[in-house]
Amino acid sequence: MKGARVELIETIYEKRDHVAYVTLNREEAGHAFNVRMCDEMLHIWEDFKNDDDMRVAVVTATGTRFFCAGVDIKESRTRPMGHVWLPVARVMDEIYKPIVCAVNGMCVGGGLHLPIDSDILIGSENAQFFDSHVNVGLISGWEPIGLSRRIPLNYVLRMALQGKSYRIDAQEALRIGLLTEVVSADQLRERAAEIALEVAANAPLAVRNSKQAIKRSLDMGITNALELSAYMLKEVWDTEDVREGAAAFAEKRPPQFKGR
Repeated sequence: MKGARVELIETIYEKRDHVAYVTLNREEAGHAFNVRMCDEMLHIWEDFKNDDDMRVAVVTATGTRFFCAGVDIKESRTRPMGHVWLPVARVMDEIYKPIVCAVNGMCVGGGLHLPIDSDILIGSENAQFFDSHVNVGLISGWEPIGLSRRIPLNYVLRMALQGKSYRIDAQEALRIGLLTEVVSADQLRERAAEIALEVAANAPLAVRNSKQAIKRSLDMGITNALELSAYMLKEVWDTEDVREGAAAFAEKRPPQFKGR
């Protein structure tokens, strides 16, 4: 699949220049998760995780009205869709390669998993975030727990308890730190690709270990977190990429990292 564009049924998967592009493609259904999309996403993220040529991913959606409307309510009547999505969330959580999430439109309920499980979040001017679980009788649990690691708790509680009555628009999301950048809808994909390429140009082992140290530290006290960081620094200290970085700096040229 290297260097290829694969149009599945509910998603589009493209890989080029060390970047994997994952595009939700159920615009007529607000890009809501159904069984087929979950199956495709599980395959995509497993492939990205195991492809050593891929250094960073970008996830977004077609259109501008919805980024992801969460679980497909029609299918959830016959089976627990949250359980179907859970393996996808777990795989994304295990990936230490960076993921850029470009939110174009409404991100609702279960759709919040994608930005929560990503690392760099940007959005278009029409991005909007809200949690509608309680409006349909469901518990809001996974999503607010993830959000509470990114934004102040009072915003998380309002989203979880008020449901669709409380919405965070793009500028408010930027102000509270959920988004790091807001651009026009027609610039979103290009800007996400620029960020991804900038990340991909850095030393892959250093990038992955940096993300791993930061994420794992969230479950630790400060002493253990610092010890973990020191251990992971030793893991890359004697790599070819470290020597290349030093040589490139001394020779005033761009480094050519190989991930080893």
